[in-house]
Amino acid sequence: MFGVLLLLLCCSTVNAQLSIPLHIEQQPALDDAHNLDAEMMFPADNGFWFLSTQHSPQSFNRACPQFVPQVQRYENCQGFRSSHLHELTSTLKPGVPVCVMVHGSFVDVPSACRESAYTWNWLRSAGMGHQMQMIYFNWPSYKRIFPTVQLEVNQLGRRAARNGYYLAELIQHIPAECPICLIGHSHGTRVIAGGLHLMAGGTLQGIGHPWARADGRQIRTVFVASALDHDWLNPGHKYDRALCSTECLLNMRNELDPALAIYPLRLPFIAQQAMGYKGLSSSDRYRLGRNSHKVIDYDVTRAIGRSHLWPYYFTNPGLSMAMHNYVYFPDRGQAVSMANATTTTEQR
Repeated sequence: MFGVLLLLLCCSTVNAQLSIPLHIEQQPALDDAHNLDAEMMFPADNGFWFLSTQHSPQSFNRACPQFVPQVQRYENCQGFRSSHLHELTSTLKPGVPVCVMVHGSFVDVPSACRESAYTWNWLRSAGMGHQMQMIYFNWPSYKRIFPTVQLEVNQLGRRAARNGYYLAELIQHIPAECPICLIGHSHGTRVIAGGLHLMAGGTLQGIGHPWARADGRQIRTVFVASALDHDWLNPGHKYDRALCSTECLLNMRNELDPALAIYPLRLPFIAQQAMGYKGLSSSDRYRLGRNSHKVIDYDVTRAIGRSHLWPYYFTNPGLSMAMHNYVYFPDRGQAVSMANATTTTEQR
């Protein structure tokens, strides 16, 4: 029984059968994408990008790994086709928010492809006239289920953190004019926490990124059913620099989540309660100091109930609306205008 519940800890679908078809066409990528008008090629609401780190090294061996992304483009009503990183980055519209979604563990590539389309439509439903560009970040989170599932979960947790290195590098390829929203589910929040930590000069498993930095980028973050110890953002803990790279963090917590309820049992006497279970403690907020104001705990217990799985979230339109300000940056135009006005006044 314990193994079954532990398996749910970071599963996004457990290969749930969703109705959206998986359609991948091996079409040639557009080598001359940089010579074409990005808005004419790919309207921000006409499709999304699917980026995978399946071929990137997953064992760092105390050396900086090489980012080898596989990229596909999903076009509405057409499906997936092969692409590459240059096409992705050269066709992003400057100024339009980019949303990077990171899934949890035990998700194979076909399941990730199906869920990515559902997630895209779910986020679009809360647009209210605003645009965003989505990149679905797929990492090698799938493993066959054995009686040693407890060890598998711990190994995938460490692998998720390592993929934060690739997330940090991906962000450097996104135009600086684009505000960024990072959404993670379960172990996907470790990918994000790791990437944010690295971009503030931190290290993961003995490795720091030599050049990936936040450098004043406007980044907002959403944690969903987060499989992080609740104190890992605190000074002196695993991801203590993560909050330095994001202007705010929405933490969706569920006190009825059956997987997060037993989260501490993965490492008895060592692990703390999960951040996605009851959020930050009063002690955490005291230790975080000013950074504690960046984190909002949002209770989704009544909306989700006794589940940990991602489909329970992306089928709830109210939750996508709760993320609206984090995904679409509706206040950004006003903030930019105020900043320009301040700059003009100073020049006078």
